[in-house]
Amino acid sequence: MKQAKPVRRPQAERTEQMTEKIIATTLDLMYEQGMAATSTEAIARRAGVSRGAILHHYPQKFDLVTAAVDHLLESEAQKIRTVSAAFAGGDMTLDTLVDELWRMFSGRLFMITMDYLAVARTNDDLRQHLGPVSLKFNRALDDIWRTFFQLSDKQIGRIDITLNLTLCLMRGMGVQTVLQHRDPEYFRELIASWKVVLGGMLKPVPPPKTRRDAPRST
Repeated sequence: MKQAKPVRRPQAERTEQMTEKIIATTLDLMYEQGMAATSTEAIARRAGVSRGAILHHYPQKFDLVTAAVDHLLESEAQKIRTVSAAFAGGDMTLDTLVDELWRMFSGRLFMITMDYLAVARTNDDLRQHLGPVSLKFNRALDDIWRTFFQLSDKQIGRIDITLNLTLCLMRGMGVQTVLQHRDPEYFRELIASWKVVLGGMLKPVPPPKTRRDAPRST
């Protein structure tokens, strides 16, 4: 009985799978040991590919970092879009939505972002590479916020403030998780307080009352 010949995958498929592995490995190493310590040699070893293969697709380290961060932000934007849609559809409360956002901004996403921002502060090349990627992510958040929060025209005018206050709070809390070993209850209290504030800011505006005709004299 003849053995079936192994199925050969098209070159484009093999290339796509390899680049996905390179991107995933880059993000893993950036999260585990920081961007400065993440070398193309280490990525090649972990991903099981040659350094030449990495350089073929990403000639400079900043090209690879930019592609990896772009992939991360796209993925996280989709997660935020999903939970926001659940909130808009009545399947998730505002409390749960804020909890989900805090989970995202206190973990892998925030830690990697904080690390590359620290490097970009004094590195013009990295800042120029990642600036458009970061801007695209922020615009995606704005669109998500506008789309899934059913707000009046008046509230939409301050949507950027509402969103950025939420994200700034969570980023600040994320920094505290690194610098200060606080009890988790401390962060739960901060989140609970912000939920009250946010709920008031996003409270629907009731339609204007119609004036009743004055009763006619008989």
